Amino acid sequence: MPAVRYLLQMAGGMPVVTSAAEIDTTTAGQLRAILLEWHRRGHTTVVVDMTGTQFCDSAGLRELVWAHKRAVADGGGLRLVIPADGAVLRIFTVTGLDHLIPHFASREQALVRLPAAADRRSPPGPPPGSAAAPASAPRSAAAPASPPARVWEHGLVADGRSCAQCSAAFVPQREHARFCSPDCRAVWNREHMGDPAVEVSALAWSITAMSEATARLPAMNAWDQTQALAAIGEAVWWITMVDATLVRHYPDVYARVRAAQAPAERLLIEQALAGLRFVRNWIGRGAGLEEAIQTGGQDAGRGRITHWTWKPVSEPVLAPLRPRGQAWEMARYRAYQAHLVGHTIGETFGQTVTFLMLTGANTASTTAISADMRC
Repeated sequence: MPAVRYLLQMAGGMPVVTSAAEIDTTTAGQLRAILLEWHRRGHTTVVVDMTGTQFCDSAGLRELVWAHKRAVADGGGLRLVIPADGAVLRIFTVTGLDHLIPHFASREQALVRLPAAADRRSPPGPPPGSAAAPASAPRSAAAPASPPARVWEHGLVADGRSCAQCSAAFVPQREHARFCSPDCRAVWNREHMGDPAVEVSALAWSITAMSEATARLPAMNAWDQTQALAAIGEAVWWITMVDATLVRHYPDVYARVRAAQAPAERLLIEQALAGLRFVRNWIGRGAGLEEAIQTGGQDAGRGRITHWTWKPVSEPVLAPLRPRGQAWEMARYRAYQAHLVGHTIGETFGQTVTFLMLTGANTASTTAISADMRC
């Protein structure tokens, strides 16, 4: 297989990476190495031009998310160029990443809207990756710092929002609400959810990434707490992202699968997911997971990290949030205290991942049936 190269250049003093036509497990390592090198050189804002990208799987999505999280932690962020008719736009829409990483229709727009100060320092030497970075570039031992809570979840700090379809102002009754009415949601879905196969595939990539992140935990060494906590944080992020994607884009299927659970099981899953959303925001506020996880002390090296337990934490500081945001975050905190504290990491992830995978499977089946009916 010929080597895949990413085109690198500077435009207006900013790094621009033109991504490969296909980003998968064989090419994502190169992208990781390039973005890490730009970050090491002090560029906290990087444009990634995906105009010519036709395919991006979960490996590519992970690298973009991690790079964006690193950049946001230093005051910058990735800026993706994804044309409205681009092949990967639907992938970002379905997975919910369009609400996490800013994207623009053209390179010119991305460059114009870049922050004025995107660098921590002036990097000497030629652009990194002048030759293609090796796909085997080592992964950082610890996960990058997480962005602030408001980056994770749009609308968290606001009492009012604009409908994603008609732009009318409305008061959200659910934290993931994006539309002022079911009619607007239906219209938006018809306009943005074109190819059922693509939609299900994009969701499947996210579910696969979630499964991979949680499946690797039992085999990890408990003595390497830095790496173990980073892996747990990654799993939390993917679980909450998949949950948000299903709620936003497949609310009917989500509600149907949830209703099929026994009442006690349903409550347990709902509260566990709410508690994990609190953990996600806890990380986003800059707190370390070691403050929320009982690692086992001196016996940590003889156990599995899936046997570690959640421990009580102090109430979050809610003053910066609007009243509705305060209510949502306090509800998450109470769910964490009541349904995660004292339970193991493995137990929490097992319950939530099983439910989300079941919901994802039902989503795939429902979409396939709908496609057949339209034929």
